Amino acid sequence: MQIPKSFLLKILKKLERKDLVKLKRGVTGGITLLKSPREINLYDVIVAMEKTVAFNRCAINSKICSLSSHCPVHPLWIKLSKKIIQALKEINFSGLAIEN
Repeated sequence: MQIPKSFLLKILKKLERKDLVKLKRGVTGGITLLKSPREINLYDVIVAMEKTVAFNRCAINSKICSLSSHCPVHPLWIKLSKKIIQALKEINFSGLAIEN
């Protein structure tokens, strides 16, 4: 995917902190998945990278916006966030694997 090595290493370190991969340095080093590809979904990876999934800050924490309690769009953001989270959880890495 032509990701610069330094950026890729930052991504991998975040994934390692969430126990999705194990990094090993050196000549015999490499990257090992700590779960099967079927057990790792896009939601896990996005949360490892971004900490949360939401369209809008108020969907994460309604106290951020003083309008949340009477905003007609706020319930929509919550509903959409829940649907996207569910969809991301249904997409696992076994379905995304590229076969050579």
